[in-house]
Amino acid sequence: MSFWQYFPLNLKNLWIYRTSEKFSNESILTRVVINEKIPFSDKIIYIFSYYLDDEEIKKESYVLQRDGIFLYARKVENNLVVFEPLVPFLPYNFMDIDWWSWEGKVGFLQTKIVFKNQKIVEENTYKIVYTEENKFGKSEYTVFIKKNVGIVKEEAETPFVGYVSELEDYNVSFDDFSFIEFKYDEPEYQQEEEYFVDEIEEFLDEEVYENSYSDDIYSEEDYGNENDDLSTNLLEDDQILEENEEGENGDEDRW
Repeated sequence: MSFWQYFPLNLKNLWIYRTSEKFSNESILTRVVINEKIPFSDKIIYIFSYYLDDEEIKKESYVLQRDGIFLYARKVENNLVVFEPLVPFLPYNFMDIDWWSWEGKVGFLQTKIVFKNQKIVEENTYKIVYTEENKFGKSEYTVFIKKNVGIVKEEAETPFVGYVSELEDYNVSFDDFSFIEFKYDEPEYQQEEEYFVDEIEEFLDEEVYENSYSDDIYSEEDYGNENDDLSTNLLEDDQILEENEEGENGDEDRW
């Protein structure tokens, strides 16, 4: 299943949103850009930067692996929180299931998230509602994700603020994921990957920073340009599915 087509991943992908607080006539434009790409043998980390005017206000990192797209970390100003274990933002079989859940730590904060798939609400657009609960209260988010576009609308009600964010413009393409076999019989969304942080630290230390080290996974360097030739527009699902099905006869160690 081409679940990634509902959340396009590639270096330099761009979305522009108009966001306003509920019951307010004022709004702001926010740009979201994928600025970094960190590949491993069976997964890729994509780092999203959020800009208000020309000022970066937030970063989020998502992990693509065999059983879906996962939220790994979020950084607002100098505050970095890691989700342990990874949050299954979009499971590979999300189109066929009604709900999924996650429980773990957001930084040091014990949190529970429940996702509900309300299925297709208009052509090629799914509506997903999820609640996030911790000691500070309960928040509810509604996202509308469209095939070959990504998130086209988000609504939020939290103990602190409520807002609506709608897509104004976008420019996206698709990375080459054919080296990953997207098949799992029983994806275990709450299974913790203890090796994951160590892999990131080892990779960044040796390949990106060389003799220097940063205490988080976000770099100011535009890593990933050397991989641009691997990027391709994968708007045809069938071609990728056929490649995956024949993977055992091809070169499965492309990274």
